[in-house]
Amino acid sequence: MSTTMTRRNGAASPDSANRAARQATVAGQKKDPVRRRWGRIGGGAFAAVVGGWLFASLYLSADDRVEVLAVATDIGRFDVIDRSDLRVVTIGEDTDVASIPASRLDELIGRVASTDIVAGGLLVAGQLLPAGDRLVTADEAIVGVLVGPGDSPTTGMTRGAVVSVVIRPAAGTNGTVAEVPGWIAGIGGEVSSSGDRPVEVVVARSEAARVSAAAADRRVTIVVLGD
Repeated sequence: MSTTMTRRNGAASPDSANRAARQATVAGQKKDPVRRRWGRIGGGAFAAVVGGWLFASLYLSADDRVEVLAVATDIGRFDVIDRSDLRVVTIGEDTDVASIPASRLDELIGRVASTDIVAGGLLVAGQLLPAGDRLVTADEAIVGVLVGPGDSPTTGMTRGAVVSVVIRPAAGTNGTVAEVPGWIAGIGGEVSSSGDRPVEVVVARSEAARVSAAAADRRVTIVVLGD
């Protein structure tokens, strides 16, 4: 005796439903790699655009910078500048600061500092003596003299001027007037309320003590000589 079971209302068998679910899952798994692949392509394109923009920015920034000279070591006044005293740095082309182009490096070697220069800053033309300017030699010395309005002329007192340092005898002595040849190394920028002004005079090293002592007693007159 056989028994026949009939599905009512056209309902699907459990086996058919399971097969349909498995097929849907497989179809979904086949589509996922495609979506991930397009995601990777989109991310790579974005990274390429950003990288190109950064490179372009750096390239343009490099074009806007110039090489100038900076001071690598402390340089004393009247020191001769050599290659180790300077280094090349870059600054923005539109930077509003005084500087010297790095292309002039070779021509500045051997120049003389007109003032003390501290390491770390940019080198500027005002820190150097004019090319060929007179230098203080090993057998000379620089003496500071504070001269009154009547102790020096009002004209001709410039760096390099040849002078005669006149030393008057001390008051109450029978000394004689002495003259010491020299030249002017520098003139103070400010004059005191009494009209005094500082002058740096270069004299022979052997005469430096005598000139300094006379200057301390205000017994010095500076005479500018003709060429």
